[in-house]
Order: sequence, then structure tokens, then C-alpha cells
Amino acid sequence: MNKVIKKFFRSLMYIVGIGAMTLVPDAWLWHIGVGEWPLPLTILWCIPSLLIVLAEVGLQLGKFHRISVRVLFSLILFSVMPKVVFILFEFLMPWFFAILPALAVMGWFLYGFVEGWKRLEVKYVTYSSADLPPYFDGYKILHFTDLHLGTFPKGADFVRKVVERANAEGVEMMLFTGDLVNNAADEVEPYVEDLKKLHAPDGIFSVWGNHDYCEYNTNHSLSALRKNRRLLFQLQNEMGWHQLMNEHFTVSHGMASIEIIGVENAGQPPFTNRSNLKKAMKGVAKDAFKIVLTHDPHHWRREVQKTGVHLTLAGHTHAGQLKIGNFTPAHMAFKEWGGEYWLGRQLLYVSAGLGGSFPFRLGAWPEMTVITLKRDLGYLKSATIIQYTIKGRFMSR
Repeated sequence: MNKVIKKFFRSLMYIVGIGAMTLVPDAWLWHIGVGEWPLPLTILWCIPSLLIVLAEVGLQLGKFHRISVRVLFSLILFSVMPKVVFILFEFLMPWFFAILPALAVMGWFLYGFVEGWKRLEVKYVTYSSADLPPYFDGYKILHFTDLHLGTFPKGADFVRKVVERANAEGVEMMLFTGDLVNNAADEVEPYVEDLKKLHAPDGIFSVWGNHDYCEYNTNHSLSALRKNRRLLFQLQNEMGWHQLMNEHFTVSHGMASIEIIGVENAGQPPFTNRSNLKKAMKGVAKDAFKIVLTHDPHHWRREVQKTGVHLTLAGHTHAGQLKIGNFTPAHMAFKEWGGEYWLGRQLLYVSAGLGGSFPFRLGAWPEMTVITLKRDLGYLKSATIIQYTIKGRFMSR
């Protein structure tokens, strides 16, 4: 009962928050002139704000997730944000000049919808540790996450370009940290042949994110959930991916080995926590070099740090899909939202991911990360990180 009450008040808080963010600018603009418009124009003016609130209600009720997400964020970007910009500039200049920066912001956001989600970045990180076996000195891993395959428009070749670029890096192993789909397992089917072409000598390992359990689909029946999850598991097997469902895999070369530990989605409210790190690490030697794959970066601070794991890889945040300088909306929900985070010799790397709940990226460009492991016997530095960025722009056919 307490969980139900907490969920209700949390949902109510989100709805009230979105409503306030939407209606406060409207109230100010009404005060300075919109209230004097003819009735038909006034009604048209109110429609976007009403749709934003209804979309948030739909999200909190778990209904029409895909359309609710797209309506909510599209209208925040193209209705609420331009209004806020107009209000700020209207204090400084006549209203007819204040319209120009508001229109410029809309054009900037439009770029994110049309081109930004295709602009792939490959980042390069070096992690050094004295605990790394000598054989694995120079070992390369590709980390990718949050493909959200249901997002991409039909006919887009972004996934194929991602596969080509990933293979071109020549890494020994690829690690995927969840959210392969948006709502349903069959979103993978058009891309199976492309994703089968991903290749790494020591394999491709994956964990599941919150979207992979297909709970955002319109059909919430138990049978539909089971069918979707079976299909997604089957498709990943068909692609040659090793799914780590609260388990670990030992990558061995001769007498040397490292441990890849994967947990199911380690969500915190409103997301379900399905992780069992203790089970996943059962049988792992205490002095082994350990890499944890987890979807939600909250898990690192909540539990993983205490285990002494060397390297943790996560996604989930999308870096907010919008980043202006150091500002991103992801920072409001996550202390660790993108890039590297340290605790002594332990490193958490949070990737901005490749897709999103809707096709938009601005500043927080889609990314993959190549991580090179280095053996460091000096103990002078627990780890060093070198980061470069290669920017490429991929066009859909």
C-alpha cells in the first residue's frame, strides 16, 4: 500500500511540475497581450500547453508511452522553450525584436531532430590498473548502449553506419549496456542482419535496460510481456550476443583472465530493480580484474562501489539528449550522467548512448567509446584517462 501511495504522489509531483513549467510562461504572455487576442487564436495558443500536460499524464499512467514521450518533449522544445526565450529578451528589447532569438532557438532545435541524431562520435578512453593481467595490456573494448531501435525512421541507415564504424575500430570485445528497444521486441527485426555483422574476437556481451522488458508497450498483459521478452532474448542470441542476466563470464587467454559481470536493470523508482550483483559475482575471485555492465548509473553509487570493481560501464541517461555547454537536463536526475567518474582507483563510465526515446540529439551527440586497458605497475597513478573525439555525420538514405 505504501508503494502505491508513494507512486501516486511521485506521479502527481511530475504532473504538477510539468504543468507549472508549461503554464507559468503562458500566464506571463497572457498578461502582456495574449489575453487580448480573438477567441479562436487564444484557443489555438492554449492547445500545445494542454497537450504537454496530457502527455505527462499519459506517461505517468503508463499509457501511449511512445506518442506521449514524443509529444511531451517536442512541445517543450518548440513551445515552452521559445516562449521562455522570448520573455527573457522582451525585457531587453521591443517584442518584435524578441521574436528573433525565439525563432533562432526553434531552428536550433530543428537541427537536432533532422540531423543531430545522425552525428556519431567515437570517444577514446584509456584505463590503467596494476591489477590488469599482463596479457590484457593494450586490450581494447568497445562500449555502446541505448540503441532504442524503435526510434529510427524507416529507411535510415544509421544502424548500419554504427556497425561499420564499430567493426573498423578493431577491438577485442564489445559491451552493450541496455535499451536495445523502445517498446517492443519486434523493433529489432529490421536490424538483425546489420547487427549480426558486429564482430569482436572475444565476443559481444549485453545486459538489459528498463526498455528491454517491454513494459512501455500498449499491451500490458502478462502474456504479451512474456512474449516480447522471449523474442528479444531469442533475437539477441541470433545476433550472437551473450546476454548476462545477473551472471558473469570469464574471458581467458592462457593463464590470464578478466571477469565481465552483467546485471539486469538496476533501476530505482519509477524503474524496477531487477539486478542481483551478489548472484552475478558469485564465484568471481577477489583479486580478479572486474568489469561490471549495468544500465542505470545510479547502481554504481548505490552498490557497485562497495565491491571494489575496477571498471563499471553504464548508459540510460542519454546525457539528456540535449547539452548546452555544461548544462543538460540529465544533471537534474543523475549525479553521474555522462563521461568518467572516479572513486579512488574505481572508474564509472557513463555513455551518452546512440539512440533515444525520440529521434533528437543536440550537443549530447550519439556516441560509442573505445576503452583501452593498460597495465600500470607504478601505483603513482591509479588510472589515467585520455579522451579524444572523432566526429562523423551520417546521413540517412
